Amino acid sequence: MLRLAVLLLCGLKGFGSELCLEDGVPESQRKYIQDGAGIDIPIGIFESNWASSWLLNKLTEMLVQEVMGYHAKVDPRMGANGASCFYALPGCMDFDNKIVAEKQCGINETTLHISVDSWVGSYASAMDQFNKEFPRIASVDLGSMGYAGEESMYVSQAILNDAYGDSGLALDFYKSYNTTHHNPRKYFDSIHDVDLSELEMCNETDMSNPSRIGDYAKYSGDYDGVVSQADGTFVAKCTDNRWWYAPACRQNSSQCIPLFTSGNGWKLQALMQWSTAYGMPTAIALSKGYSTWMKHVKNHRALHYWWVPDSTFIDMLPEPLTFARHSATEWLEGDKKSGAKGSYVSKLVSHNLQAKAGRVREFVSNMNFELPEVQRLLLELDQLGSTYNVSCKWMKENRDRWTKWKPVETSCYEGFGLIDASGSFVTTRAEAVGCGLCQAGSASEELIDDQGRTFQCKPCAPGYSQANTYSTQCEPCPKGTSASSFGSTQCTPCSEGFYQPETAQTSCISCGASRTTLLLGASSLTDCVCDAGNIEDQSTCVACHEDSMHCPKGSTVPKLEAADGTTDLKNPFVKKGYFSNPLVPLDTYKCSGELFCPGGSPGTCFGDREGLTCGDCKEGYYWTSEKCAPCGAVPAAWALSVAVLVIGVCGSYYMLTSSYTAKASVMMCTTAALGMLVALFQNLGVLNTVSVEWPAGLRDLLDFASVFTFNLDALGFSCAAGSNVARYVSTASFFWIVAVALPTVGLLTNLIPILKRRGLAWEKFKTISTLGQFLQVGFTTMCNVGLMPFMCYRHPTNQESILKYPNVFCRTEEHTIMRVFGVLVMFLAFSFFIAACYAAYQAPRWSGKPRLAAIRFLIFRFRPNVWYFGLVLLARGPLLSMPGVIATNMPSLQLTLMHMILLGSLCLQLWFLPWKSPILNLVDGLSVSLLVMLLAGSLGYADNSGEEAARVLALFGTVISSMMVVILGGMVMLGLCALFYRSALGSSKELRIMNLGKVPEEKDVFQSLLDVATFLKEDGQGKEKTFISDLGKLSVYDLGTVMRAINILADDLNMAVGDGTRKSSSSRRIATGQRTTRSQNSFSSENEKVTEAANEPTESPDAAAPAEKEKTQSAFV
Repeated sequence: MLRLAVLLLCGLKGFGSELCLEDGVPESQRKYIQDGAGIDIPIGIFESNWASSWLLNKLTEMLVQEVMGYHAKVDPRMGANGASCFYALPGCMDFDNKIVAEKQCGINETTLHISVDSWVGSYASAMDQFNKEFPRIASVDLGSMGYAGEESMYVSQAILNDAYGDSGLALDFYKSYNTTHHNPRKYFDSIHDVDLSELEMCNETDMSNPSRIGDYAKYSGDYDGVVSQADGTFVAKCTDNRWWYAPACRQNSSQCIPLFTSGNGWKLQALMQWSTAYGMPTAIALSKGYSTWMKHVKNHRALHYWWVPDSTFIDMLPEPLTFARHSATEWLEGDKKSGAKGSYVSKLVSHNLQAKAGRVREFVSNMNFELPEVQRLLLELDQLGSTYNVSCKWMKENRDRWTKWKPVETSCYEGFGLIDASGSFVTTRAEAVGCGLCQAGSASEELIDDQGRTFQCKPCAPGYSQANTYSTQCEPCPKGTSASSFGSTQCTPCSEGFYQPETAQTSCISCGASRTTLLLGASSLTDCVCDAGNIEDQSTCVACHEDSMHCPKGSTVPKLEAADGTTDLKNPFVKKGYFSNPLVPLDTYKCSGELFCPGGSPGTCFGDREGLTCGDCKEGYYWTSEKCAPCGAVPAAWALSVAVLVIGVCGSYYMLTSSYTAKASVMMCTTAALGMLVALFQNLGVLNTVSVEWPAGLRDLLDFASVFTFNLDALGFSCAAGSNVARYVSTASFFWIVAVALPTVGLLTNLIPILKRRGLAWEKFKTISTLGQFLQVGFTTMCNVGLMPFMCYRHPTNQESILKYPNVFCRTEEHTIMRVFGVLVMFLAFSFFIAACYAAYQAPRWSGKPRLAAIRFLIFRFRPNVWYFGLVLLARGPLLSMPGVIATNMPSLQLTLMHMILLGSLCLQLWFLPWKSPILNLVDGLSVSLLVMLLAGSLGYADNSGEEAARVLALFGTVISSMMVVILGGMVMLGLCALFYRSALGSSKELRIMNLGKVPEEKDVFQSLLDVATFLKEDGQGKEKTFISDLGKLSVYDLGTVMRAINILADDLNMAVGDGTRKSSSSRRIATGQRTTRSQNSFSSENEKVTEAANEPTESPDAAAPAEKEKTQSAFV
């Protein structure tokens, strides 16, 4: 009730704008302090739940407000015991929680800054432990309040007066209670007057605490007053489980003086030991709760435990009993029979009050009171009932006293410095009017003058910094940092490429050219590493080959040698597609593909390949698309294959025909389609020589196609031929061997009589055609093989390797041998091409002559008027291979040139439509168009357009290449089917797909020619000029078509023409017949014969022919 009244009165006074002191600082002029977020807050004052704390903390609040001029507020939360304050001031949110770990300390900034009348002496060990665990936020002890808290056994003033007046007995002295000489019992009530239900049971209090009762039994020797437990410990022996009797009255409880304490047993062990040691006839009991304890003390004449300063029993004016002098040693050991020592009562402040309000902190530090003074104030409080009124009365009566507590305005503390009226920092008291908080970039420095000790704020010198306010010294810049100016708030870390091995420096040292640091703030020369794009080799930074090596900052040769794959971008590694010589790790070589050289550490090849470009398997092994495998029976298989090839080449003579016809046949279409398919694979094989990382699906197709350009390594050719040079020489020699072998075989067959008799001897012209057919089919491959030694690509070391044989370096002895054989192959190819050109030039003149059979291979697939188109296909082969020689190191340029060559070839094909069968023109046009598109898309692979573009191009390339194979493969299948369905081409039942439509029947064409002849004979007489004029109105294309038709009739149908026609056309196509000339007089008689022949019925291959004929004739009429 007292506390409630105090709070109500405080609400009425002191918390508003009313001032106690006439010259006190009004509320409007008071200052706030700021929290860490810069928000204004009052100085928080923490009080505990007892009267002296209420009164003295209220007095402190009023002094801080009116004397020091700060906003202050007593927090409504109160501490439950003396330990609460040193948990509350650091900011623990649950400061009264009995479990320290659950007090929630160090989470938020504290809002409580001052606590006076703090009874921390009884909790010294707990405070020390907390301060060790939380040194950064621990509260600061500003010293004693000026008095010690006293705890003892008390007796009321009334009892003292009665005893002294009656018998002169001084009951405030412990010896007065010795029953041998005195009878103090008569001045006290009986214990039997106390209601037992209002007392705590012994087994629920410290009466059953083995530690305390054990110490009592040990040091008192009163084992009759305790009960031994099964575990050897002791508890107090209580009557009715309520009262403990001292030995002096244990046999007669009616002689016992009641002694009340409370809680769990405040000062219980000391009360028991005093009673036993000094023969005091007491019976000790614990009142149930604080209010019951007050009731028992005030309503019964009894002894009681109490402490001061406190106002609980102040109206009773109790006095403490005087015991023997306090022995600190005995109390430390647990023996408490000597008098109690006063408990330390301190002034605590938060750790940050010095920085936020240092003058307030000093003011609180100077505060001091005496115990009688505090007790007098508590008595006034009991009488007046208002902490505000009591505090205000004291402030008015003690102005001289609290004035001395105020710090001198210019006596600054650590963390502060002298300031003038404008707030600027100064260096002497003469200029100063007060103190200010030292800001970041400065430090508080001690200054001694005739007025004593103070501090000034000085900016940090270069090489030093201070990031915090309220600092006492500038910190030297640590290693790896520097500060170049005065007043630095922080030292700047050395930037990349700089370091600083010393402290307190004003600048950093450069690492030097081509060197940098991995991080900011390098502190040693050893932190200087090679810059990106360089690698350290024997303490020297050497430039990396950026195309072949990944060299981030800090790269060294040992790190390169320890590389594990190509994914760790923080360390150096050899890039995919390149090989590093383990003996000279910085020498890198470009491989023919990323598959063979996965990169990583030097000397890494995939699948057990070897060489400086991972270009070969070791001897006795061959490549199988995934790894090097043992040769095994591969050489024998190659021997068998060569035998089969020889037989096949020789047998091809008997499979070829030497006749030439203008009309396409089934066999011609089939072989032409097969030739197109072979040519496609050859072109794809040439494309595979370009140094581009093709997507997986397309790469497989190109690898397969490369077999058609004699890239036979995947078939184990190395097992049969051996080294790179041996393989190339074998491949290059093959063409010469065949070129010499076929004529030789032809000659031998004519020297063997049995072959001549059976008609198996080779004919001269057919042998030439067979040889030409072989050289024509292999012409692209032959040119590619011949040019192979001249395709040298460059390594990062500026050395060069042959593209097809990367382990063979250019301008070496091996390369020279290969070039010699390459020149021989190209000589053969060039000679064959020159011979083909000559044969094409002579072909029209050889029409109808036996020697035309010698060049059938060149002309049989094409229309008679475009017989020379085979030269275009021949020229395309070496032209496609030439970009590999011209621009071996420039894939984009290679692809561009190849694209232009194929595009030109496509234009010529579409212009001339050279193939005899329309479907062949369509298939050839489509396949070359798709190849042109594939080359256009391939430019995307060469310029590394990114992952998304690579995925799209991969799909595009796969679709295009698949379409080419499907189209040509479909044509081959169609030709093969036509071999079994012989009427598919060249008959009345031929398939329309072969000619892309229906072909007019011969009799209909003849009837049309007859109608033209009749028209010219009957209606053209005398109208020659008109007809000539009308012909002049025809387009160029129409005139050319009419003339070509007349030439075809003349050459292939033996039509008699005039001399003018003969002179103008026979050199422009290959004829299958012999044209004749006749005079004008013979024309009439011949025409009559033609008319009669046209009117005669002709045999027709089907029953519908007569009707069809009549229909046609009527149509022409």
